[in-house]
Amino acid sequence: MRRTLIILLVVVFSALSAVTIYDIQYPEDPSGDSPYVGQEVTTTGIVTAVGFKGYDDNVFISMPAGGEFSGIYCYATGTSDLQLGDEIEITATVDEYYSFTELVDATNVEVLSTGNPLPEPTVITTQELSSSEEYESVLVQLNDVYVSSAPSEFGEWYVVDTTTVPCQIDDEFFYLDSVDPPIVIEVGQFWGTLIGMVDYSYDEYGLNPRTPEDMSTESDNSPETVPVAATLVGNYPNPFNPETAIFFNLQHPQNVKIDIFNTQGKKVKTLANSNFSAGEHQVIWNGTNQNGSNVASGVYFYKMQAGKYTSTKKMILMK
Repeated sequence: MRRTLIILLVVVFSALSAVTIYDIQYPEDPSGDSPYVGQEVTTTGIVTAVGFKGYDDNVFISMPAGGEFSGIYCYATGTSDLQLGDEIEITATVDEYYSFTELVDATNVEVLSTGNPLPEPTVITTQELSSSEEYESVLVQLNDVYVSSAPSEFGEWYVVDTTTVPCQIDDEFFYLDSVDPPIVIEVGQFWGTLIGMVDYSYDEYGLNPRTPEDMSTESDNSPETVPVAATLVGNYPNPFNPETAIFFNLQHPQNVKIDIFNTQGKKVKTLANSNFSAGEHQVIWNGTNQNGSNVASGVYFYKMQAGKYTSTKKMILMK
């Protein structure tokens, strides 16, 4: 009887230990909830962030390789001395806090090893961040984005890339005005890279930089990767009123499409969608929408597509 009991305990313990973060996070139900919601599980991961919402025992952990469904948020672990790179084993209950998957009510947290490398941030677009559950609690990176909306009273601001779909940036690790020097966010501002953890709150995904070092104005893209068959040069004048010229170059004849978007990612007007010869070109935007009505003053983005080449730049209409 004793041998049977011991074997049974070993089997149960092994089953608990076999649960990966991916298993917990990958939804099998249309609701998007974890298949383990309400259950106590044991899993392991590398600590990728500490101090979420101002509490040292709130941490994010990740599978070593990173990527989709690789991260999870651990709420109130009861252990406030965890460090980045710690590999931990945690036994806790899976909870869906307003559809944000968390590990809560931890009964055991054990540090298995320290000093482990963090997974490389998963590079995604603003469109993917705004709508993709697979990046929840994952360490991600946005490249070459512009600020489309200034911080609200709650510290939330928005950026957009060439997809023209904005996503939220939040301040759950630190306040922008609490660092020295303070970080000032302005509409139209360029950020080369934004790195952070993805949370889900009030029906919206958001990227949370962990420290000011997660925010860089330097582009992470190598010049060798920039296409040369077409180039969106820019617009002049900028700011402008009542019209501006958008300049682009082509190395060979091809179709060029240029769309105008507002800061909410909504298309205002298709300015061009036709074949152009090789050489230098310009198209004029007079500040009107597709119906010919004048648009409000403010920041707008123009996106050029020519074959595989895509580029987006900003302009300011002043009245």
